[in-house]
Amino acid sequence: MVRFGAEIEPLVRLIEDTPREDCIEVLAHRLKSGLAYRQFLAALFLAGIRNVNPQPPGFKLHCVFVVHSAHQLSLDAPESERLLPLFWALDNFKKAQEQDIEQGDFRLREVVGRIPGPKQAWGEFRAAMESWDAPRADRAIAALARTRGAHEVMEGLWRYGARDYRNIGHKAIFTANAWRTLQTIGWRHAEPTLRSLTLGLLDFGTERRMNGFGFEDQCHFANTDLARKILPELPGDWISGESSDPNSTEEMLAAIRESRPVPACAAVARMISKGSARSAEAWEAIHLASGELMMRLPGILGVHCVTSANALHYAFRMSADAETRLYVLLQGVGWMAQFATFMSREDRFRELDISAMSGADVEEGSREGADEILGLLGAEADRAARKAFSYAREHPDTSGFLHAARSLVCNKADEVHHFKFAAAIFEDLSLVDPRWQPHMLATATYYLRGSDHPDSNVVLRAREALGVA
Repeated sequence: MVRFGAEIEPLVRLIEDTPREDCIEVLAHRLKSGLAYRQFLAALFLAGIRNVNPQPPGFKLHCVFVVHSAHQLSLDAPESERLLPLFWALDNFKKAQEQDIEQGDFRLREVVGRIPGPKQAWGEFRAAMESWDAPRADRAIAALARTRGAHEVMEGLWRYGARDYRNIGHKAIFTANAWRTLQTIGWRHAEPTLRSLTLGLLDFGTERRMNGFGFEDQCHFANTDLARKILPELPGDWISGESSDPNSTEEMLAAIRESRPVPACAAVARMISKGSARSAEAWEAIHLASGELMMRLPGILGVHCVTSANALHYAFRMSADAETRLYVLLQGVGWMAQFATFMSREDRFRELDISAMSGADVEEGSREGADEILGLLGAEADRAARKAFSYAREHPDTSGFLHAARSLVCNKADEVHHFKFAAAIFEDLSLVDPRWQPHMLATATYYLRGSDHPDSNVVLRAREALGVA
């Protein structure tokens, strides 16, 4: 199997070989003995890369996806809680490892076959990805990781992460979170990470139909052509980080809500082409659509509307290629419309318009209001959402609420989506204009942990092992 560098291989082996019931205590002892946080993070991530099958890119592979989300929450957590998300992710890896052993015991092996030279690597990779040829793509991505720079390699991956919605967005999520984690642990760990990612991106092939769509009937092909066609005609300021017209945002949101995927993409493209909207308004519409879908059908599908929109917007911000950026934006529109098409089949799918939200009275004072809202989570999500909407309007600085909510996630999360959703929705608040932040905060109430939830057993063990109150 793949071996890592001398500084990290022993720690990965320790995580792999220590029984689940002992792993928290063993790693807590290592941390108290001087193990660096970054090494712990890297070893945990790479253990998932080496031991868990990336096909399908979901289910037990969440042990890889969640590492970045746990790390993101750790960065903003109080000192006494900073390690708790990673210890939860550690236990989750051990659970995934057990599942993987039962399902075939995947190990990421050394590359098989002749690796193409530097001049041929990109051509080989693109040909393999277009033909869904996993062994060929595996050899090509290994060559690229060894011979090309980090930003160049990732530039060639953003589109492939965004082309296929069928596993409710995990391919885009895997792409974004792999890059974000590598930025922290170091590009020297890129080759195994990108090989796992590439295998995940190629799962399902072109024939398999999932979550309402096959590959051929998604918006990928239409948006590929549309981005290439209209890019030369776009105004010079179409890419903008600042929103200027709420009416444009609402018009785009309505197109996503009311249209089929391809017409929705075309409607947004027309507005951008005419100069009546820019990228900022389009991304606001995408994020509002994701939150609206969460409110209309709370649960796992709604979670993935939010987390996939977050991943696509990250790809847009990271890409240096204008056509790729336009394509990813249009895919964000198309994916939300595809989610809506699939989710609307559920009897529980509700008729709601996030842009027409109304508030509810909330306790005066930032701390008191936050405590009231967080006490309602789980039992009265709709009421909590209306109060959160009013809270954000009365307290534009929501840092007090977010601080308390993060702490609850760190202590009470009991499955991976609690981390993934929280990290995404908290980041999304800063990606929309302040006028829309109350709406986005309201959507957070549907999957955050509330103050009445019990602390997770994993966290209780980690606290005891670390000796923190």
